[in-house]
Amino acid sequence: MSKYIYEVCLELGRSNPEHHKFYTNVLELKAKEPDFGGINNMCIISHHMDCKTIYMLCSSGLKNKSAVTVEEITKETLNPENGIHKIHTDLVENYFLPNGSYPNIR
Repeated sequence: MSKYIYEVCLELGRSNPEHHKFYTNVLELKAKEPDFGGINNMCIISHHMDCKTIYMLCSSGLKNKSAVTVEEITKETLNPENGIHKIHTDLVENYFLPNGSYPNIR
């Protein structure tokens, strides 16, 4: 079964009144913080489920579900030239890639 890597964001981060619920939801999915500051408004999740299911799980119990966004991280989005997820390259290569098979990132 293939695994995918997602960037999950919460609008307003810790200032969002529902941050505690978001934080609980992503911790249950074993989210990894993108830096040493912890999970504020963004986290990285590795999972076998599709993007819509991850969105549903991360926004579960939130009144404003549109405050959560989920984007898949792929080889193209990690491209150092113009990739939107290039800031996560070290985390993805050093933490996620040695531990599994990700067909969209090789």
